[in-house]
Amino acid sequence: AEASAAFRAYADGNPDDNDLSPQAIYWIGDIAYVQHDYPSATRAFAEQIKKYPNSSRSPDSMLKLGQALIAQGQTSGGCTTLAALKTKYPNAPTATLAAASGARKTASCPKASR
Repeated sequence: AEASAAFRAYADGNPDDNDLSPQAIYWIGDIAYVQHDYPSATRAFAEQIKKYPNSSRSPDSMLKLGQALIAQGQTSGGCTTLAALKTKYPNAPTATLAAASGARKTASCPKASR
């Protein structure tokens, strides 16, 4: 809880820091995700992508957003998000793209969204 609050304080206090603020918001989402607080994780990952779409963290946030949506039972939205990752971030790390592909298979996403 303390780490998440510290990350939030930094991101809120430094919105123009395009290097560390997107990292802070990502970690807020990751902490929530690990704690199975998927609604909070979803909000944080979506916020990071919206505020800092060109951040190096954005592909990872999009991956985790898709996974968090699926974990909440929002399989359609999660599958769509995971499928869009490669289009939105074609230069994403190979591991991130592979994780998205694996998550789509695990969630039994329709082939059209794979």
